[in-house]
Amino acid sequence: MPYYYRYYTYRPSGRYSRVHRVGRPTNIVSSLIIINIIVFFIEMMFPRRMVYYFGLVPPLITHKGYVWQFVTYMFLHGNFWHLFFNMFALYIFGSELQIIWGARKFLTYYFFTGIGAGLTAYLFTNVPTIGASGAIYGLLLAYGVIFPNRLLFLYFLIPIRAKYLVIIFGIVELMSSVGGYSDGIAHIAHLGGMVFGAIYLFLFPRIKDILSPPRRKKYDFDFLPPDENDHIDRLLDKILRDGIESLTPQERRKLIEAGKFFAQIHQIDEGHKRQ
Repeated sequence: MPYYYRYYTYRPSGRYSRVHRVGRPTNIVSSLIIINIIVFFIEMMFPRRMVYYFGLVPPLITHKGYVWQFVTYMFLHGNFWHLFFNMFALYIFGSELQIIWGARKFLTYYFFTGIGAGLTAYLFTNVPTIGASGAIYGLLLAYGVIFPNRLLFLYFLIPIRAKYLVIIFGIVELMSSVGGYSDGIAHIAHLGGMVFGAIYLFLFPRIKDILSPPRRKKYDFDFLPPDENDHIDRLLDKILRDGIESLTPQERRKLIEAGKFFAQIHQIDEGHKRQ
């Protein structure tokens, strides 16, 4: 992922301001980075053997059953800069996503998109593939969905909101996939990481809602009309699942209005109790 990022946020006033510095990577992100670095040094000593057994080599998966390569290929990299940019992006995007999601969900998403990227490369190409870029593109998608207005700086110079960066990268990878591996980059795997990320973020929750039995309401907003009550329930579930930054401005206003109304009702109830 040959891009540099800086960490900015968008304020309702219309101004962009730099938020807290990206601190130390979270424990899972640190572990992933360390493992990738260790594997890279081993790969430097045995390059051909490492790629043969642990890179994603479609003929070996098909004819010899090397299915573990769908996971292990993510930890191999072609050169130092390939490793550096992927780990830099993992640090920038992954640290905050793990804080929001927790270690279990973050790891599930990371490997789901990485394996999905590998599966895409396996189905559409016959060329060996290595690198964590598929999973990194999945993280970029999630970052753009959860923090759509976060301002990132490409090469420390070009400001762009995360949601537009996702769109641009998606279009570039889609168009580049037509050319296959002519430039030595697994564009189809990058695109696969984003596609599987979209499946995880958007399709799985819908399937879960359809298959799950009706649940009792978790929040007591019975003073609101039934439709409004259900809407508030969905917003609160969304916060628990994806973080408060996932709310749109309209959804934030709706929660604030409901909170004020709830406070007024609570004050009235307390007044009656004291009487």
